[in-house]
Amino acid sequence: MVDDHDANLLALEAILEPLGQRLVRASSGPEALRWLLREDFALILLDVQMPGMDGFETARLVRQRQRTRYTPIIFLTAHSRDESHLVHGYTMGAADYVVKPFNPDVLRWKVEAFVALYRQQQRLQAQEAALWERERHILERQSERRFRRLVDSMPQLVWALLVDGTVSYVNRGWLEYAGLTPEQARRSQENQRFMHPDDLPHVQEAWLKSLRTEQPLQAEYRLRRARDGEYRWFLGRTLPERDEEGQLVGWIATATDIHDARRAVEVLKAASEAKDMFLTMAAHELRTPLQAARSYAHLAKVKAGAGMDPGLDKALRGIHRTVNRMASLVENLLDVGRLQQGELHLAQGEMDVSLLLREVVEHFQPLLESHRIDMDAPESLVLRADRERLEQVFTNLVSNALRYSPGGGAVRLTAREESGLVHVEVADQGLGIPPSQLEHIFERFSRAHGISYGGLGLGLAISRGIVERHGGRIWAESSGHEGEGSTFHVVLPKG
Repeated sequence: MVDDHDANLLALEAILEPLGQRLVRASSGPEALRWLLREDFALILLDVQMPGMDGFETARLVRQRQRTRYTPIIFLTAHSRDESHLVHGYTMGAADYVVKPFNPDVLRWKVEAFVALYRQQQRLQAQEAALWERERHILERQSERRFRRLVDSMPQLVWALLVDGTVSYVNRGWLEYAGLTPEQARRSQENQRFMHPDDLPHVQEAWLKSLRTEQPLQAEYRLRRARDGEYRWFLGRTLPERDEEGQLVGWIATATDIHDARRAVEVLKAASEAKDMFLTMAAHELRTPLQAARSYAHLAKVKAGAGMDPGLDKALRGIHRTVNRMASLVENLLDVGRLQQGELHLAQGEMDVSLLLREVVEHFQPLLESHRIDMDAPESLVLRADRERLEQVFTNLVSNALRYSPGGGAVRLTAREESGLVHVEVADQGLGIPPSQLEHIFERFSRAHGISYGGLGLGLAISRGIVERHGGRIWAESSGHEGEGSTFHVVLPKG
């Protein structure tokens, strides 16, 4: 009730008191607006003629607020029912007009009707809220049932845990695997007795750490299957579950059967080790007869003397070349075995990289026909390393550069010092390396261009092992386009 005259407010209060409603009095528009900021009202009785902010201005401000935009307003006015006056009032948001002096019963009936309408709206809103709440519960139950059906159909074993680690739910996969009832599976001790005794301590320690730090857990462990007592390997993951504010509300744990995959890896590993052992043993067995063949070829050449038949000389040189190539392959196999077993030892000493590169270039000079080897290296580029092994690395790189440049062209060796490091580049203009192969060319038996260009695919693997044993790095860059070639980088510490 808004009126600037206390007598009018008292009269309104007396008329409306029989309705049993809470009546709030305001003596001005601003005071009415302050009440409307604090509470909701079923109806506003608003006097039009008030000093300062009149009823029309007060109604306009009431309608501007979202909260009171639809609150009914009855204007109380002493004016006649002038049509323009009424239109202005309705434009300002009036729901009705009462002209002074008014019939108390008529006013009471009007107010009672608006209050009844307000109460009906409240009941409808309450019913709507109740329906929404009921629908939400139904949807939540349906969602939970769908979630449980989904989790039960998963091949993984699943646990839901409370914040302290207490088991609140397990899926059907774990119940069937362990042969437990849902009640038994909620007891931690029942779950723990299925874990292999050798795995339980480290898993418990990791789990306690996760509880303290609220961080995820991942571990491999064995779980006993109830139907046959077999222990199978699982990959276990436990992830924290958080609410919208980031607070920990629980944990979700899963276990994925990796037993067959693990066994397959073990079989492959054993096969690989057996292969490596066979290659090493075969290389050792071949080493002696190859050395003997090399000696016999040399002895035959010496005995034949200067008057050797040209055909025989060519044959002996062919034998010598073939034996040397086979001996090199055997040494590569032995070096791979040494690297695999960590037995490749370095004899380190002071050496000049520039001098070493010149010797490597000189070694290939007699073999060059359509190729050219250029070198750019400063004098006295000294570092501490195994000279023989680095010679093996750079010989491999230059040999590959020549082999994979069938159209000829230049091979360029560049060496420089960079912040206490020695950086050597070997660049060619050959076939290049497909981008998909750049990460694999340093693996054993890997050949970017297949078997077309010979070799066992061991040279780069050995080179990487030697460089890394020196504390350095080796890598390749190539666009993969023929004619643009490849560049191999070797970076070694000077000390």
